[in-house]
Amino acid sequence: MVKRLNLSQRIFAAMFLVLLFTSVSITFITSYNFQEQNRIFAEDLLKAKENQVIAAIDYELDRYPNLATDKNIYDVLENVILGISDVHKTDINVFDVRGNLMLTTEAKDVPSRVLPDRVLDSLSRNLEYLEIPVDVGRGKTYLTTYQYINNYKGEPVAIVNLPYKSDRSLFKENMNALLSRFAGVLFLVLIVGGFLSWIMAKQITKKIELIAGKIKQTDVVIHNKPIDYQQKDELKPLVDSYNEMLEKLNHQSNLLAITEREEAWREVAKQVAHEIKNPLTPMRMMIQNYVRKYDPEDPKSKEKLKDLSETLVTQIDTMSAIAEAFSDFARMPLRKDEEIDVVNTIETALEIFPENTVKFESSVKELKIHFDKIYLIRIITNLVKNAIQAVPMERSPEIHVNLQKMKDLLVIRVSDNGVGIAPKIGDRIFEPKFTTTTGGMGLGLAMVKKIVEDYNGSIHYQSEENRGTEFIIKFPHGKIGF
Repeated sequence: MVKRLNLSQRIFAAMFLVLLFTSVSITFITSYNFQEQNRIFAEDLLKAKENQVIAAIDYELDRYPNLATDKNIYDVLENVILGISDVHKTDINVFDVRGNLMLTTEAKDVPSRVLPDRVLDSLSRNLEYLEIPVDVGRGKTYLTTYQYINNYKGEPVAIVNLPYKSDRSLFKENMNALLSRFAGVLFLVLIVGGFLSWIMAKQITKKIELIAGKIKQTDVVIHNKPIDYQQKDELKPLVDSYNEMLEKLNHQSNLLAITEREEAWREVAKQVAHEIKNPLTPMRMMIQNYVRKYDPEDPKSKEKLKDLSETLVTQIDTMSAIAEAFSDFARMPLRKDEEIDVVNTIETALEIFPENTVKFESSVKELKIHFDKIYLIRIITNLVKNAIQAVPMERSPEIHVNLQKMKDLLVIRVSDNGVGIAPKIGDRIFEPKFTTTTGGMGLGLAMVKKIVEDYNGSIHYQSEENRGTEFIIKFPHGKIGF
């Protein structure tokens, strides 16, 4: 997987790419403009020579005693064409109106003796000239013009062609010299600009990293500390907003912690009161019944008193066990295994949660086992409650409870879409009194693990940070009375 660049590297890369794109664009534009200027200069020079040559030929046509025609144009220009070529320092080719070469001043590189149809067609349409850059190899090109020679009546009598020979080797030398100097300047700009971009990127991200480091050191559960940031820059409002939010969070966190702990204590007190009240009621009735039926003359009075005493002692032991469980926050009432329907029991346990939050699926419609119903309800409610609490406020909770009967196992899965469990605390989540929530007492998962192990089962979890967690409980076949 490709490692993503950090912020400073992305800022530097963006600024450097802008410099590089600008440099390449300037180089391209300069090269293109240089070539265009060279081409325009050659065209302007050729047009000027063409006008001068046409003027000289017109002068000779006017001096000719007869009317110049396409029949006698060869005679008119035969003796003067070299003189015109020498005066204007350019080669001249003369073609008849049908495109056949008649006269030329070129000693070498003699052009085609017949003009292409495209030249004749263009002249017939435009009545002026046609420029055709022709590459003749070795860095040389011809920039040629064609135009009709007209007599004083305006009749075309011939076609004059001026081949302007441009030596591109000189152009390339000038271009390479310019680009070499330009490349040196751009290289220096890239080096200096890249260095300055790196410094600016580091300065921008250094402040962000400083604030991020302060935030990481902040304990958002209990010991929240504001960030001390004195610089007056664009990050100052961000820090002030964070500190203001932190102050409100501290206040709300303290209130929530107090409220949740009080509520937890109320629930524990209600449960303990209920558990203690259960044995007190039969004890009271037994004593009242014994007093009402007491007969000193009854030969079984001692035996009845003994039974009463044993029963009272048993009930007292039960209350003592409950008191002990309350003191260590972990122990549950004694197991009371009975035949229960797992599917129905789980559905009952989930009724206290919002219907659109928790989804229950089962591979069977009914499954009878010998189990303590209260224990099973405690397992489900604790895991689902923890799952809901693991989902951040900005997400909608998606809790899934799945029951499966396999060949050798009963499997219960509870999954969520929460923040996940960090690896560094994964080994501690089943420890008593360990909690990651503000109001929790750290007993839920410890109690669940103890119940599962009491039934020879196992519990483990699979988690991915910021994606969710799944708790998996497995009870072995034959151990819980399938």
